Amino acid sequence: MHVLPAGRDLFDHLLRVVRQGRAPQLGAPVQRVSKPSLSSFTALRKERRPVLLEGLADDWPAHTNWTLPSLKERFGNRDVAVIPTDDGRVCSNDRVGIPFETIRFGDYIDDLARDVRPHYYLVASPDVWLPELRDDVVVPEYCRSAPWRHSRFWLSAAHTSAPLHRDVAENILFQIVGRKRFYLYPPSASPWLYSNPLRSALPNYSRFDPERPDYDRFPLSREVRPLEIVLGPGDALYLPSRWWHQVRSLELSATINFWWADGALAFLVRAAEWVKKTRKLEIYGMHPDAAPYAGSS
Repeated sequence: MHVLPAGRDLFDHLLRVVRQGRAPQLGAPVQRVSKPSLSSFTALRKERRPVLLEGLADDWPAHTNWTLPSLKERFGNRDVAVIPTDDGRVCSNDRVGIPFETIRFGDYIDDLARDVRPHYYLVASPDVWLPELRDDVVVPEYCRSAPWRHSRFWLSAAHTSAPLHRDVAENILFQIVGRKRFYLYPPSASPWLYSNPLRSALPNYSRFDPERPDYDRFPLSREVRPLEIVLGPGDALYLPSRWWHQVRSLELSATINFWWADGALAFLVRAAEWVKKTRKLEIYGMHPDAAPYAGSS
């Protein structure tokens, strides 16, 4: 007797039926654009595809200020938010979320300087933990006036990775130090990517791992292939709302991103925040008393 799936899996099953089982194709490679004007970026945004943006951070002080010695001198005695890792992979649990903790920034820098892989991934909101970092970057004009905006500072050892997930908000990531590899899937690939249940602590995460594909457990994922891109120092990636991404630091890596939402999307993001707060799930690693708590991407 054939048993229909339940919950999120049933919803994805129905979407595949509507699409007659046709998985989305990759389409064109990720486009590279140099310093698009606001009007040009607005046109690119309407295409709902990732774009590599060149030259936006060429004159940022971050390029000289974000060395390990400089960061330790400026912030060595601060506490910062981190996520525990296991063999370089971010720890997550669909029942409790992502456990944030706090550690002394100088101790984390010392591990990185000794080329020792820390048991953490530093993921901190500059506004809360390291507000001086805001002087080293420039908020992109594309999102400067958005009614909702958040950012994060990411600092990791080589070979640190995060699970496949997606965000409701729009996103621009600026790579400052080192290289990062991205696996990207469009929102239309969702019915083939085994999303966590809606009532899980991480409903925007996938159970499938494109780095270690288990096609016995997740056979449908064979039908979709990711776009693969590598960001180097000075590159920025525009990642539209709800695009799936799995990220790996190929080298010692420092990144800052800007999430933003406007129009109807701002309403959706705020609604998602309200749900998480109602369920007592911490958002964005914002609280300076993190000790440890559940978080989200």
